[in-house]
Amino acid sequence: MNDNIFNWETILNQSSKFQNAKPFPYGYIKNVLNEELYEKLVKTFPKEDEKWHRVKDWSRTASKRYFCDEQKNAHAIKEKNDSLSKEWNLFYEYLFSDDCIKKISEYIGIKLSGFKHFAFINNHKGDFNMPHYHFEDSQKGENSYKVTFLIYFSKGWSKGNGGTYVSENDDEDSIIFEPQDLDNSMMGFLETPISWHGSRVITKEQIRHSIQMTFF
Repeated sequence: MNDNIFNWETILNQSSKFQNAKPFPYGYIKNVLNEELYEKLVKTFPKEDEKWHRVKDWSRTASKRYFCDEQKNAHAIKEKNDSLSKEWNLFYEYLFSDDCIKKISEYIGIKLSGFKHFAFINNHKGDFNMPHYHFEDSQKGENSYKVTFLIYFSKGWSKGNGGTYVSENDDEDSIIFEPQDLDNSMMGFLETPISWHGSRVITKEQIRHSIQMTFF
């Protein structure tokens, strides 16, 4: 199964780059998923309907939904969802597997215990995410997690409206890296007290499709 989901050789070849990144561990990888699976996931990326909710406050805007229809919070539930494609169910199930946890642990250089959170995200024109970090929230008891990843499913994405960037502090002038190729690519960072990140406002009529997932 693992050879048909993630391109682990590509990912693990960049483990040292992630682990040694400054000022905190982060990494960006192209061609992260098996191409055949990726094409099917793009084709069946869920459409926005009543299962989605709008995140909107002074610091960010986005449209989100969880994998399971009945899920009310950020905790991933290991259940099949017949309203989503068999490919999405296969992918989601694999995130809970020992093999996936082991490989992600090897990539980031920290032993992980499991899979915590999953969300589909659509960002439309005008959406943004101001620079922030999760550290206090990511360290709380049963809600704790150690690393965050975003995988992008946006073919033909226009450069200049990038994905999640990482920065040195709470302003966009301090951006360290901002991914521009959002077609089968992954951005990730370790949860630390200085893991600043965000996304610039989208200025064009396009939708940035992605998933967010965390591991503990």
